[in-house]
Amino acid sequence: MLNTYVSYQLIARDIPKAIDRVEAQPAVERETQYFLDNIGKVTSVDEFVDNDRLFKYAMKAFGLGDMDYAKAFMKKALNEGVSDPDSFANKLTDKRYATFVKAFDFADLGSDATSYNGAQTDVPKNYALQVDLGVTDPNFDFTDSETTYYLTHIGDVKSIDDLMGDQRLLDYSMATFGLDAETEDPATIRQMLEGGVSDPQSPANQLADKRYAAFATIFDFAQYGEDTTSRTEVQAGVPKNYVGGTGMVLMKPDADTIQSETDYFLANIGKVRNVTDFLADKRLLTYAMSTYGLDASTETPKTIRKMLEGGVSDPLSPANQKGDQRWVNFVSAFDFAQYSDQATKQDSVLKDTTKLYTEKSQLGLIKPSADYVNAETSYYLAHVSDVKSIDDLFADKRLYNYVLSSYGLDPAKEDPKLIRSVLEGGIRDEDSFANKLSNKAYAGLAAAFNFEAYGEDATTYVSSRQPVVDKYMRQTLEEDAGQTNDGVRLALYFQRQAGSLTNWYEVLADKALSQVVRTAFGMPDSFASADIDQQVKFFESKMDIADFADPDKLDKFITRFTSMYELQNPTSTAATSVSVLFSQPTTIGVSTDLLMAMQQLKF
Repeated sequence: MLNTYVSYQLIARDIPKAIDRVEAQPAVERETQYFLDNIGKVTSVDEFVDNDRLFKYAMKAFGLGDMDYAKAFMKKALNEGVSDPDSFANKLTDKRYATFVKAFDFADLGSDATSYNGAQTDVPKNYALQVDLGVTDPNFDFTDSETTYYLTHIGDVKSIDDLMGDQRLLDYSMATFGLDAETEDPATIRQMLEGGVSDPQSPANQLADKRYAAFATIFDFAQYGEDTTSRTEVQAGVPKNYVGGTGMVLMKPDADTIQSETDYFLANIGKVRNVTDFLADKRLLTYAMSTYGLDASTETPKTIRKMLEGGVSDPLSPANQKGDQRWVNFVSAFDFAQYSDQATKQDSVLKDTTKLYTEKSQLGLIKPSADYVNAETSYYLAHVSDVKSIDDLFADKRLYNYVLSSYGLDPAKEDPKLIRSVLEGGIRDEDSFANKLSNKAYAGLAAAFNFEAYGEDATTYVSSRQPVVDKYMRQTLEEDAGQTNDGVRLALYFQRQAGSLTNWYEVLADKALSQVVRTAFGMPDSFASADIDQQVKFFESKMDIADFADPDKLDKFITRFTSMYELQNPTSTAATSVSVLFSQPTTIGVSTDLLMAMQQLKF
């Protein structure tokens, strides 16, 4: 039988090949296919945990297979999530639970937890939000009124409670950062604001989507308390960004679409003889109403008819009584009450309306039609998974425009070189280009299209799918090795975890890791019952924890472990500790000199 060191080396020198062999096992292949076929159908914690086959697969993938019976325990962890530092999973000493919950983050992502991908899910949602925020009337009446309200009342806000107690202020404040207060969970909003951004581990800073971090940076009650809203960033910066950066000047149809819609309007509006004809052509109606800041898709035909038939000559007409100048402008242009079947021949229709539509579309003040939005979204979803690199994204102008627009970035104004730098740098490094830019929309973009971290899988990566399968394969590989030699299992596990270790307390909190280090440094199992601080001091004197991130030093350490393990647990009855020490070296083995030298090593 091969000794521990040799067995470990045979696997470790080509892990991918070893995993391929595991993946080809019929039982593994069968369970993996079931997982991939069904995990996307799971929409809640209960569905996940109660599907025994799916749940066991996932638990094994994270090394928690021996706890797959503890369903109530895991439901509690999953329901509380990991956004809150005091959540159940985060308070557990064993960090495998927090890692598991982060992968299946129902608390944060809800029913999207098993199908979430920034590129697949977040971008279309952001795009729709930007379109909605882009609706305003030609004279900025809505923008002016909301901005006036904000400036008048924001100074009275002295706490998070004050801000959340005024829905109109909260809507305005969050919209500035591309967030929709109407759909966000109030508990999440409060958590983000209370955590602030000073702590790198705060809830807002922990999110890949940096919009919340940007929001919490400006409304930083955690740092500035009741003086938060008296700062220039809040008093002047938010209104400026609201007007200039929420979609009113960013979300706009492209030039071809604007021209196409205008051509259709001019070719067909002359056929409209009455209000009924007008209402019958949704495309014409959408064009005309959007020019005057109205959304045909949200107004009822009954209301539109009433306004048009009433005209504007009578001060008591429905349009004049509405108290909304947008309706007055629209009815004045399409005045069927005064001009009857000649209404659509007037200059106010043929010249003024098309001029206004073109100008305001170019400024982004016209909401793209629902058909346009749906077509762009359908195109995006159909093609985004084909994007395997930054070059692919840049090569498809339609996708590129959609993506940038979804994060409130104007494709026509953004420097492609800057966008490339944002995407190439990613967000893992806190000093990356995207993370250092004051506009957090760039970091949000880099998080959604994280080519730096996931390469060609960036647009299809889902944390609860392929990464779980990869973990399952590695876990199975280690378990299979352990059936022959538990020392090999321990060595492979340590190799996998070593790069993420930051202190010796983490090592000692993990039963397998602590067994490895005790064995490597010749300490008996009883040493585990000694005072934890004394254990840490001992191991610190032996080796710097940072050395585990160095491949050469890690390899040296594992060589020591596998050799010491072999001395304590000979793989053959003939291989006594003496014979191991003085046996002839093999092609892949541990020489006498090496074993003797290891006893003198100080890491």
